[in-house]
Amino acid sequence: MKIVGLNEGHPTPIDGLYLQEYDPSRDGILGGETIIAHIVCTPDKEKAMKFNDLMEMSKVWKLVDPRNPTRPDGKPNRPLTAFTIMSETV
Repeated sequence: MKIVGLNEGHPTPIDGLYLQEYDPSRDGILGGETIIAHIVCTPDKEKAMKFNDLMEMSKVWKLVDPRNPTRPDGKPNRPLTAFTIMSETV
């Protein structure tokens, strides 16, 4: 899974990198700031998380934060869906 960028267009330190670790149930650091999910990315495609198919990748992308499962607007709190992603073959 390659992170293209935030849906709203602001640049982030993980734009263009591959998802290596993701855990929406714990906080992480991104660009020196604490964020609401543990996200680790790598420029090395070989170190990226591997998925058997697009359905499996989609399930990870849509994981809900169990600590805070609903956003203020009532929709599921899925931190990684704030990013546009793309699939690449390894």
